[in-house]
Amino acid sequence: MTDQTSSYWEQVGEVGVDAGLIWLGDPCYIIGKEADHRWDAWSDFCNDMDQDNWPDTKQFNFRMGHAGLGVTVSTGYGDGLYPVEVKRTSKGRIAEVRIVFIEEEDED
Repeated sequence: MTDQTSSYWEQVGEVGVDAGLIWLGDPCYIIGKEADHRWDAWSDFCNDMDQDNWPDTKQFNFRMGHAGLGVTVSTGYGDGLYPVEVKRTSKGRIAEVRIVFIEEEDED
């Protein structure tokens, strides 16, 4: 028997944005003295994002050069409060997550 994923999105919270972007990644890689890659200041992080060529998304790599450190994604309308939703498997495990930046009706 396979563990089927629900088609229902369940809102589990909200995330506040004041930087116009979301960071997706494991905090253990960027927070603390033992972190593989950490920024000492917000300005250092912004410099790594190449502000002159602001991308919608950016892949951040580990110091060794391989992908997986994290990804930044710009938000639909910039700063705000955005809903976080999940889909669960039939056993209750989280299978997918999404952050809704723009509702379909907002695009009309």
